[in-house]
Amino acid sequence: MDGSVDAKDVRAFLLSRYGIELTKDQVRTVIFRGLAGGEGEDDAIDILEIVAILMIPMLVKVSDELLGSRPGGARMSSIDEAKKRLLPPATIIEDVLRDILRDTTGGDYDVEHPPPLTPALMRQIFLEYDELELVRDDDLIQQMIDMVSESSKSDKLKDGDEASSSPVLDSKTFAGALTKDTNLYNPETETRYSEVLDDVFPDGFEEDVTNIKNTEESANGPPSLVGETFRTVTTFSHMDYTADNFVHVIHVVLVWLVVVFSYFWYMNGVGTPEFLVDSSDNFGRRVGFAVFRWTLTMLKLVIVGSGVSFLLALGNGVFQKSIVEPIVGLASVAVLVFLPYYFPEKNFVFNTALEEPSHEHYTYSELLNMMIVFGVLLIIIQLKNLMTIFFGKGDYLKKNPAFVFMENVLGSNINRAYRSKQAAVYKINEMARSAYDLHQLDEKAAGITKLKREVSIQESGSQTPISNSKVGNEGNRQQTGPGGRSSREIALQKYNDLVDESEEVGGIIWAWKGYISGNLGVTEGVWLPSRLIAANAILFVTIVVVLYICTIIFTGFIWELEDLYNTVALKEVIYNEQCFTEFDYNDCYFPFEEASFYSGVAVCRDVSLSGPGCMDLFEEVTPESTFGSAIGNICDSFNAAFAPFELQVGDLLGGASCPYVLDAAKQSVIEILAEFNYSPNDAEMLYNACYRINYMEDEDISKFNEWFDDDTWYPDITDETLTGCDIVSSIVSNETFVNSFTGREEAAYVSFQICMAIYKSLTPRPFCEQPLYDHIESIITYERNRTDTEFCYSYLSYCVADPYNPSRGTCVIGEADQKYYRFEGSTCDEYPTPWLLTLTAAMGIIGGLIAALATTLVYIPSSIHTILKFRSGVIASLKDPKFIDYRKNLHNQTYLIGSMFWGLIISTAIVTFLTAGITFLLVWPTTRPIVVEIATQAIGIIITVLVKVVVCFVAMRSAYSGFYRSKPMFANVFNVALECWALALTLALVAGRLVKFLVITSFYVGRIDRPVLADGLFLQVDMLPLVFRQNLLSTESHRRPYIEMLGQMYLMKLRHRENFGSKAGSIWRLLFVSALMPWLKKKRIQDNNIKLETLRSFVENQGSSKRIQDASVEVQYTMPAHKENADEATEPA
Repeated sequence: MDGSVDAKDVRAFLLSRYGIELTKDQVRTVIFRGLAGGEGEDDAIDILEIVAILMIPMLVKVSDELLGSRPGGARMSSIDEAKKRLLPPATIIEDVLRDILRDTTGGDYDVEHPPPLTPALMRQIFLEYDELELVRDDDLIQQMIDMVSESSKSDKLKDGDEASSSPVLDSKTFAGALTKDTNLYNPETETRYSEVLDDVFPDGFEEDVTNIKNTEESANGPPSLVGETFRTVTTFSHMDYTADNFVHVIHVVLVWLVVVFSYFWYMNGVGTPEFLVDSSDNFGRRVGFAVFRWTLTMLKLVIVGSGVSFLLALGNGVFQKSIVEPIVGLASVAVLVFLPYYFPEKNFVFNTALEEPSHEHYTYSELLNMMIVFGVLLIIIQLKNLMTIFFGKGDYLKKNPAFVFMENVLGSNINRAYRSKQAAVYKINEMARSAYDLHQLDEKAAGITKLKREVSIQESGSQTPISNSKVGNEGNRQQTGPGGRSSREIALQKYNDLVDESEEVGGIIWAWKGYISGNLGVTEGVWLPSRLIAANAILFVTIVVVLYICTIIFTGFIWELEDLYNTVALKEVIYNEQCFTEFDYNDCYFPFEEASFYSGVAVCRDVSLSGPGCMDLFEEVTPESTFGSAIGNICDSFNAAFAPFELQVGDLLGGASCPYVLDAAKQSVIEILAEFNYSPNDAEMLYNACYRINYMEDEDISKFNEWFDDDTWYPDITDETLTGCDIVSSIVSNETFVNSFTGREEAAYVSFQICMAIYKSLTPRPFCEQPLYDHIESIITYERNRTDTEFCYSYLSYCVADPYNPSRGTCVIGEADQKYYRFEGSTCDEYPTPWLLTLTAAMGIIGGLIAALATTLVYIPSSIHTILKFRSGVIASLKDPKFIDYRKNLHNQTYLIGSMFWGLIISTAIVTFLTAGITFLLVWPTTRPIVVEIATQAIGIIITVLVKVVVCFVAMRSAYSGFYRSKPMFANVFNVALECWALALTLALVAGRLVKFLVITSFYVGRIDRPVLADGLFLQVDMLPLVFRQNLLSTESHRRPYIEMLGQMYLMKLRHRENFGSKAGSIWRLLFVSALMPWLKKKRIQDNNIKLETLRSFVENQGSSKRIQDASVEVQYTMPAHKENADEATEPA
């Protein structure tokens, strides 16, 4: 592909970008004629002609400054920084003319001493720049001279000089020749907040067939379309996701948020009508019904989704100027967003009557409020659109701060178009500057050239000066002369040296910073597709939704498990009639040692010690004797078991502790019971006993009376006792804490209940100060939630008995006979502790959140980098034969939003459950030994491989020198030994490769911007990266700054016809570009069948120049068989 543009391409561009419909003949005769340098008979314009067209704005501004033809000039002393960036190289026309004259005349003429502008000079210039077809075009040559003759004469008269019969080719004449036919271009549009179409057609054009007569209207009047017709077609610009012909990007984002989440909430999972449900065993019938159901699903989504998108987007098209569209859009928001929310409906198409989950702990109804937020924002945008239509885009709105603020916040496409226009101007200016810099020699190269031209080395080694050498005296600019190099040769050589160089850009932060600040839009003209921006916004909202849903799933699972623990029916299994013990898994604390691994024992609260003989199975010990236990100091571990409750009290009361709360309650109890002649100690004992009795079940009371029937220390519990305890327990209430916790009485009473549950006494005693008992013989304790066949039991070791309820105690379980982790039974490993599940859920959610954010945040930078790589050639385009694949199946772009949405959900879910699974396996006692074993093996392999790497590094340095062996025998033996060892090692390598593939694909399944599978695989099934690039290239083909500028020139030609662009002016600009960028000549489309002898004869007859003797050298670009000077003929690859 040579990069040329034919009439078919221009026709397709104008129709796709602006909705202007032309025929190919009209493109050739109206746009190509004059603008591309031909008469309209050519079917294409080449790269050189395209660059010449793009140079028009820059040349107009330089020419205006040079000639002073435009009021105010292009350079004002008070110009702001934004406009300074748009200023072109001030001397570019003069500098290029200097190169043209020096390369053509061999230094006989210069800008300061210009030659007469004659047909002979023009033919010589054509020969110099290989425009061989134009050498014999006398009419064209005369037109090129005539178009500048009048302006040149007027300039001389204006300056007071006598007008000569023939103009000279000086900088002013050259500037006039370059821009006389394009002066209708107005540089002020470059800094105007407007679309290109509005710049060229400020009053718009009719949407039906337009017939314009050949009139002599002024340039600022209506369009002048001579003898041709064109018409515009309806494009539904509010749904144009290819050319992005929108008013606001945020409007597009909100429409797609409503569409996607309407499907997510209202249509996803909607049931199939009963008549389509086939339960038969006939395979064919089931396939037929499946096809029908999926077809119905397709129809529902296509009809409903397209309708919702179409109606909500009305009013957001740049070509929609009627008041009807925003009004219909407002009504659509009410019907399609608010109505389903407030008036539920259920049918086989959609279901807005959502039912909440049955569990009381989690709900997703709050997420539906986002639809209301989307609707409100859409209403604000539509009201702004109505205001724009009512008041227009005049000074009133531009001066209104609210309007300006909304334009910026809502992501106005006018702002993006403004930046794109500035980027086009900036990039063309920089292109011209960079191109001209290649014509200049650096200091070293200039010195070498000067040396070559001043001396020649004789055979004897002596040096003889060359008296007639011409040495430039203007810095590093060198004249053409004996031993010298032309400006074109220098540029070609430097271009060839730089053609493979590239420039690195920043990473993710640089891309986001440049995109948000708008710098990338102003300097590079990066225009991200609205479809991509909408998809990325959907991903951010999806992260919140997924995070919320994952949270309620995990917490709901934990709550369900806790409910399971608490609701399993108790099955009484009496193994010892004298003492039967039970513990609750949820009331256990699992202490960790300093090494942070589980010690294998638990401290459980409220262990049931049921039976009169329980106390006989223990003996009292001192706390100091337990320091050698598996958990260290037993009394400290007992205190740690209740630490979370102490913290809860502190949170409720702003740092207050249990002793302070219980003391306040005790004082109240003592004061009230003192009226009934109870001493302080008796009052406290009575309240403590009643607290214990009030929490006993009827069965517990009967067993208590039976077991302690003969014990005077524990009197029987009677009805009178229960009645009295009810009265005693009511002593402590919210009012008890009025004086001590004013304003926080309720929180104080809750804290009191928590503290009593811990210490069972109004006077809390640290566990180290309470009697500690150790088992005399093995005491089995059962987990409360069990069945006859499925249960978990362990052993009691140390206990602190409840002094007011001897049937309860706080005990260490899981230790017997100095053997730890003594939990046995079929269900012991089936009930993970709550902290384990909480940790698993937290790690899973954190991992998923990080993966989701990483995926979402990378799309915008990845898009920017991909666009810049395509532009710079890092990703091949025209030179890549596979590039044509991007132009096929463009409908695949419709997969983008759905793929990014579901890709994020799936990848986040995979990473979430993968992280949670790994965490669970690491902390779950059942699987931890397996994980530890795998880890030990992996560490062993890694250490072995590291040793191998060190040995190989040392051995290979002495045995190899690159690919060659310095010690063949040692190298052979060493390699065979390694190969034998690799038979075992490669198993781990292949397994590790599989794991890496699984992990990487899990992370990248949601990244459609990067290909995961390599090119050239037998099964190339991943098309989404191609779709991603297709979307970028599709928008680039409409919105790239160069294409926008080229489109503006097309529109200028379409409007002004013969008043804008001429063949003579286009040829002048072609010569300018040929001199400035000689490497573009290889893309020039020319007739290679020119006969050299005929051309030589014609030129000699004209007597145009003394250099015609070397005409064979001048035409060597098109006739490679006759090359005589290889250096001059070289073009960059």
